[in-house]
Amino acid sequence: MAATEITCTVCGAKNEPTAERCTSCGARLDPLESRELSLEEKEARKYQQEGFSWKWAGIAFLIYVTLQVLVLVVGPMVISSYDPQGLPGLLISAGVWFVGGILVGRLSPGKTFLEPAVAASLAVVPTLLYLNSIADVYPLSGLANFVGGLIGVMVTLLGGFIGEKLQMAGEQKRR
Repeated sequence: MAATEITCTVCGAKNEPTAERCTSCGARLDPLESRELSLEEKEARKYQQEGFSWKWAGIAFLIYVTLQVLVLVVGPMVISSYDPQGLPGLLISAGVWFVGGILVGRLSPGKTFLEPAVAASLAVVPTLLYLNSIADVYPLSGLANFVGGLIGVMVTLLGGFIGEKLQMAGEQKRR
């Protein structure tokens, strides 16, 4: 069976079978029938994401929203002295996204580093809207909203990477 695309050995992008150079990074492509990846090349590509799954981005978004509702909405109802507004609420949200990124990275099949970060960038909007709506003593400035949201997305990316490392470590133990 003939392959229908060439995978770039440098960046992992998929290319047309007639392409001489990668459309993503410009590296010279080997013809389809020429060779398999060496062990060294496989090891170098071990942590590269192979594609993007909107399914896992959606699952990550649902995980984040669920955890945020528990921590930001239900938490103050259960613990009367707990008031997650302003900067503390933003930092708690970043922690929730970090944990969610670890969960998604650990549970998703294959390499999914970007899906948790995309989901966090979508979840940041309703989270910031809610945090700003409950802020009666410690309102956040526009800059704090932007920087806090950006930090949340970055720690989610880190969480996704850690989750993937945990997943790979679990796979190696099973072998």
